Amino acid sequence: MKLNKTFSGDKVPTWTKWVYPGVGIGRDSAYTMVNLFFMTYIQYAIDLGDNYALKMGVIAVIMIFCLLWDGIDDPMIGSLIENTHFKWGKYKPWIFIGALTNSICLALMFTLRPSGWAFVALFGVFYLVWEITFTFNDIAYWSMLPSLSSDERERTQLTTLVSVAASIGAFAVGGLVPVLIAGDAVRMYNTIAIVVAIIFFLSQMLLVFTCKEHERNVEEEAKQPKAGVLEMFKVLKKNNQLGVILIVILVYYLGSALLNAFGLNYFYFSFDYEQGGSYMFIFTVVYAIGTILAQAIFPLLNKKWNRSQLLTYSFIAMIIGYTLFFFVGDIGTVTFIPVHIVTLSLIGIFIFVGSGIFYLDLLVMMTNTIEYNEWKNGDRREGVINAIRPLTAKVSSAMQQGIVYLFLFASGIYTLSSQISKLEVDTTLSDIDRVTQANILIFDFQNSDLGSYGMTILKIGMCVIPMALFTTAYILIRKKYTIDEKKYALMRADIASGRIGPKNPHFDEKGKEIL
Repeated sequence: MKLNKTFSGDKVPTWTKWVYPGVGIGRDSAYTMVNLFFMTYIQYAIDLGDNYALKMGVIAVIMIFCLLWDGIDDPMIGSLIENTHFKWGKYKPWIFIGALTNSICLALMFTLRPSGWAFVALFGVFYLVWEITFTFNDIAYWSMLPSLSSDERERTQLTTLVSVAASIGAFAVGGLVPVLIAGDAVRMYNTIAIVVAIIFFLSQMLLVFTCKEHERNVEEEAKQPKAGVLEMFKVLKKNNQLGVILIVILVYYLGSALLNAFGLNYFYFSFDYEQGGSYMFIFTVVYAIGTILAQAIFPLLNKKWNRSQLLTYSFIAMIIGYTLFFFVGDIGTVTFIPVHIVTLSLIGIFIFVGSGIFYLDLLVMMTNTIEYNEWKNGDRREGVINAIRPLTAKVSSAMQQGIVYLFLFASGIYTLSSQISKLEVDTTLSDIDRVTQANILIFDFQNSDLGSYGMTILKIGMCVIPMALFTTAYILIRKKYTIDEKKYALMRADIASGRIGPKNPHFDEKGKEIL
C-alpha cells in the first residue's frame, strides 16, 4: 500500500476531508481519559495510605513539572517534525509513532497499581512518558490541518469538523466514565482505558493508511532556515498576532478546563456517589449537544455575523451561564437556586454553546497567524507555530493542576475522597456496600457547616475564576488582535502575488504595520 499519497490545490479530497477530522474522536477520547479522569482515578480508586493530602500534593507538583517540561520540548518536537523528510509523508509518520507509543502508555497507566509512595513514583514516570508521546501525535496532527488548504472557507469547514469530532470523543468518555465507575472503580477504569487506547490507535492508523497529505515543495522548504528550539521565540518576536492569540488561548484553556476538572467532585458532593455520576452523564450529554451544535452551525453563523460579532455573543452567553451556575445551591448558608439536574443542564446550555463558538473562533484566529507570518516575514513556520499551541495547553494544564489541588484541599473534599478510595479498593465489600458507605460519608458532609463552606469554595474555582479569565481573553482580542476577514483576504492576495517579507509594502523597515 502506498503511504505517501498527495494532492495539490486548495480543494481537499473528500475522503481526507472527512477521515482526517473524524479520527479526532479517538484522539480526544484518549486525551480526555487521562486529562479529565486520571486524577479522579487516583483520588477515588488508588490506596495512597497515610498522608493522603501530602501525596496528592506531590502528585500535583509532579504533574505541573511534567506539563511544563513537555511544554518546553514541544518546540523541539515541532522543529523535528518540520525538518524531517520521510518518504511516506511529513506528518503521518509522527502521527503513527505518537499513536502507537501513547496508546500503550495509556493502557498501562490504568493497569499497574502499586500503593502509597510507590504509586506516586510510578505516576511520575508514566505521566511524563504519556505527555511526550501524545505530543508527537498532537503536533503532527494539528500541523497537518493548515497545510491541507489555504482557502478560508475550506479551512473553516475543516476546523469545524475537527472540533466537532474532538467534542464527540471527549464527551463520549466524559459522559460514560462517571456512570460506570461508582462502586467498581478499579475494574472499570482499567477496562475503559484499554478500550479507549485501542480505539485511539486504530483511528490513527485509518488516517495514516488512507488520507492524503498536500504535496510538498521540498526545494522551497530546503531554502527555509532550519528551525531550532530558539526559533519559537524568534517567531513570537516577529509575529505579534501569534503572541496575542497564544496568550488568549492560554487564558481560555485554563478557564474552560476548570469546570471539567471540578465537575465529578461537584456532582458527587452535590448529590451522592452513585446519583452524582449519573447526573454527570446527563450534564455531559447536554454539554455535548450544546457544544457540537454550536460548532456544527458555526459556518452558517459566520455567514450572518463576522468573527468579532460571534466572539462577543459567545462571550456574553458564557458569562450569563457561569454566573447562574455559581448561584445554584448554597452560598455559605443562603440558597439562591435549588440544586437540580434540570436547572444545571439549562444553565449549562449558555456555557456550552458560548464556549463552543468562542473556541472555534480562537482556532481560526490561530491558524490565520500562519499566513500572517508568511505575509509579514516571508515564511509560514507551520511546525513551529503549531508546536507553540500545545505549549500553551501544557502551561494552562499545569496552572489548572495547582488551582484544582488548592481548592479541593481548601474545601475539605480530599478528606472525604481518601475515605471513599479505601472503600473502592476493599475487596471484601460488594459494589452496593461501597456505594452505600460512600453515600453516608457524602450525606454527613452535605449536612455540616464544612459542607456548605466547601461547596462555596468549589464553586469559586469552577465559576468565578473562569469568568475572570474569559473576560481577560475577550479584552485582549478586542485590543490587540487585528486579523479580521478583510485583512485575511488582503494577506492571501499579497501572498499569491509574492508580496511577502521584504517585498511586503504594508510594513516599514522596522516591521511596523502601515496599513
